[in-house]
Amino acid sequence: MTRVRFLALGPLHAEVGRTLLDLGPVRQQAVFAILLFNADRVVTPATILQGVWGEQTPPTGAKVIPPYIYRLRRTLQAAGVGHDGPAIDSLRIGYRLRLGSAGTDVADFDEAVDRAAAAERAGDLAGAAELLAEAERNWAGEPLAGLTGPYAQSRRQHLLERRVVCLEHRLELHLRLGDSRRAIPALVALQAEYPLRERLTIMLMAALYQAGRQGEAMDVFSAFRTRLATELGVEPTPALVAAYTSMLHGALGLPPMPGGPAEGNARARAATTT
Repeated sequence: MTRVRFLALGPLHAEVGRTLLDLGPVRQQAVFAILLFNADRVVTPATILQGVWGEQTPPTGAKVIPPYIYRLRRTLQAAGVGHDGPAIDSLRIGYRLRLGSAGTDVADFDEAVDRAAAAERAGDLAGAAELLAEAERNWAGEPLAGLTGPYAQSRRQHLLERRVVCLEHRLELHLRLGDSRRAIPALVALQAEYPLRERLTIMLMAALYQAGRQGEAMDVFSAFRTRLATELGVEPTPALVAAYTSMLHGALGLPPMPGGPAEGNARARAATTT
């Protein structure tokens, strides 16, 4: 029996083999997203109302939810995935999505990141980098793209943070393997996406320095310091100043990423509870 796979690292959808399941209009999808990220746990109507509508609670209150649940349940039943497939239970205090044999791209991402951490602990930096690249291949764009409501927005931010931590650590591994030339284009693109993220600035400085482009590395520091002053009104942190000072003395190294992607991933998983 072909299993269902739920995809949230991009527009939310579900598939059975090559067949897409229609999860309905945007608000119905937003309801399902809450159930999905709390799979196998009971979610109260109050949590769904707050997560989907926020302060704009509909006049009918929780009565708006059962029709969405009914249509989602029918969609899962119509998929014909057998008794061990996903199903939605209506309980006295709320609703529960039982995943059963269904998979998710978020779980696949987590698994690849965890395997990368194990490879790195074993000293296989190249293998860890490849596993992080495998983790990144689960992404198909902005997570939960198009979904509205406080819950979807919060999950989106957590997932994006998890992605950038994964990217940073893969590029860090490339630098530790001496592959700075390969890392530089990706770091430049990532810093353009996150212009105030200090870790990326330090990594880009280190990559340019390793590649013999010390002048460009100093320019990166100067530009970042200017952005901090102009946009946030703050000075560089001691970590960034230390990296710059090391570069001036001809010994710029790459400080370790605290915890690596596995620790950041664990924190992000814990944050997905309601």
